[in-house]
Amino acid sequence: MQVLDTAIHAGPGNVTIEFLGEGGEKIAVTMVVSDPLPGDAALVDRAKELMIQCAAFGGRSAQGSQDRSVDAVRPAVERPTDVGQDLYTFEYREGGSLRRLEGVELPNLEAVHDEALRSAIDLLDDPATEARRDGWAVRVRGGDGDVILSVDFDEARREKAAAL
Repeated sequence: MQVLDTAIHAGPGNVTIEFLGEGGEKIAVTMVVSDPLPGDAALVDRAKELMIQCAAFGGRSAQGSQDRSVDAVRPAVERPTDVGQDLYTFEYREGGSLRRLEGVELPNLEAVHDEALRSAIDLLDDPATEARRDGWAVRVRGGDGDVILSVDFDEARREKAAAL
């Protein structure tokens, strides 16, 4: 879809970014936000990041699938064939719970760190993590199941402050 316009609708505690395309096509991304609201450009950039994550990490198709693996619902042309690609499991600490995202394909440890740090910064803005923002925020396991990387909330705070 070619984006012709972008609309921003703020509500109590959330904001919806609409990407408007030809022929009435529309993609809307609703995000929980804190006060004060980030600028329009930052909101649009964050909405784009969320759409990229959805496209990159896949999920079950709307029609369902017998094989519930992520690769089963992604076209084969999207799967990296580079020998340097590795599969990682990202673990996100959200309050008292743990969310796992398995089968993430990234080319190298630098890309893994960048994604883990970006995700940890996102957790800082998530109301669900507010009660527990100490220690690790995101950790990553390699194909053998061992933790290969961990980003804590302090590192995320420092990086977020440096980006402002």
